[in-house]
Amino acid sequence: MARAIPRLDWLQDARAEVNGDPGYRKLGSTDVVLGLSFGDESRLVTFEAFEVAEISEGVDLRDADLVLTMSPKDWNAYLRKRARGTGPSLLTLDLEQGVIGAASPLARIKLDRYNLSIQAFIDAGARLAA
Repeated sequence: MARAIPRLDWLQDARAEVNGDPGYRKLGSTDVVLGLSFGDESRLVTFEAFEVAEISEGVDLRDADLVLTMSPKDWNAYLRKRARGTGPSLLTLDLEQGVIGAASPLARIKLDRYNLSIQAFIDAGARLAA
């Protein structure tokens, strides 16, 4: 049986999309490093001020404030559902399945504070990956 490969090829395109979107700036300033962990794949997404500043590969997830961890199969399914408008928000998904970890209780608060910006980035990627 073939292993599922997480869809991460959209990250740079989603970064360009949200950074060029005036509506994204209206979500407010964001200061968080989000780790993405899907099977053997991981990335760091650095949100600074009103943009996605950097996406890094080959990283240590201990440098992240928040880490989103899912299996590649679940990640791909989540992206498909978000692209169709039927998937839950990251906040809801985390409440139901506990998919987001935090470096500290203070870092955990960043999920609630910056969830709109993080979700907008993930949703841009879901549309691109569809």
